[in-house]
Amino acid sequence: MSLRGKAAIVGIGETPADRLGAKAGEPRKFTAEYLSWAVRLALEDAGLTKKDLDGQGLAAIYTTNHSQPFWPEEAAAILGVSPAVSLAGGNGGASAVSLLGHAAAMIGAGIVDLILVVSAAAPFSERGRARMEPADTRDFEMPFGVMGPNCKISFVMSRYMHESGMTADHFGKIAVTARYHATLNPDAYLRKPLTLDEYKSGRLISDPIRLYDCVLPANGGKAYIIASPERAKTLRKPPVHLLGWGERNNASAGPRSHANPLITGIRESGNAAFEMAGVSRGDVDFVGLYDDYVPIIMLQIEDLGFCGKNDRAFFEKTDFTFKGDLPVQTGGGMINCGQPSTTGGMLHVIEAVRQLRGDGGARQVPDATVGLVTGLGAVNYGRNFGCTATAILGKTA
Repeated sequence: MSLRGKAAIVGIGETPADRLGAKAGEPRKFTAEYLSWAVRLALEDAGLTKKDLDGQGLAAIYTTNHSQPFWPEEAAAILGVSPAVSLAGGNGGASAVSLLGHAAAMIGAGIVDLILVVSAAAPFSERGRARMEPADTRDFEMPFGVMGPNCKISFVMSRYMHESGMTADHFGKIAVTARYHATLNPDAYLRKPLTLDEYKSGRLISDPIRLYDCVLPANGGKAYIIASPERAKTLRKPPVHLLGWGERNNASAGPRSHANPLITGIRESGNAAFEMAGVSRGDVDFVGLYDDYVPIIMLQIEDLGFCGKNDRAFFEKTDFTFKGDLPVQTGGGMINCGQPSTTGGMLHVIEAVRQLRGDGGARQVPDATVGLVTGLGAVNYGRNFGCTATAILGKTA
């Protein structure tokens, strides 16, 4: 089954990112507030009201700091809506892109013609309940110093540098470009220009990962509304159409016990999305790649087929700015705009909609008609991400 032309994004909403609650005595907002705020903005953007959501679809993404078994129902209660269908995004940072396909399939099947996808998190304001680590992490990782994603990705980055010959100059080029785009984005959290020297002198977090390689945790909420093509024609803003989509979870490049951590499931989900969309790599005007770490952006560029594996020359010669050969992270990415837990995965979908509407402002990609976004979730040890999804969006169906 192809999802091309089955659904379109008709509304987007994004709260400002903040870190309220990081310091004692600061005013705080909570997950429910960010959630409601983002939905209100998305409804206004689409020209809809809350009543339009009754009897339609609601997809809520689980977050790491506010997770309970009935989160979609709780989200419906917070919003005061009565959906006919509830979807739960449980693929971490891949959920926003994953749910694009799930929602489009449900709309294409005629079950509903409108689905709200929403996520919010307030990790600085809400510490959440204590979570017990999985047994394999507790018994076989933490005792040996593997203390979370920073450590795991540092192993991946070290291996990548060893096999490819990539240096701080290659990683820094991506980081500096993303920050340049953030300086042009009034919604970005980090807007001060970053130089290559500043990148290279950033403090080590987990060797070889440095400060500016890492995502910025934040509070915030995001939402988008997806509709049938017929419904989309009746709404306020130009629709952005889903052209192609793919998902691959628990991917393994090679034997599972000795998988290649430099190849992600984006290879498979990306191929599926391109095949469904019927477009080539050369047709893509910009990409928004899940960016919890800079080297992960580069691995995805390779896995998506924009260049070969370990292609240093490509990264050296390619202009990744919004006016360049392959615009990357045109809004600055999560590293500069903030990652409210798994809500961060919504960022690239929302930025793609802005670009395809022509609403990118000072960072607008000229004549953008096709964009690609990805999502990643679950940082594993000894292989790469557990959840991956790719979507190709277009100005026309």
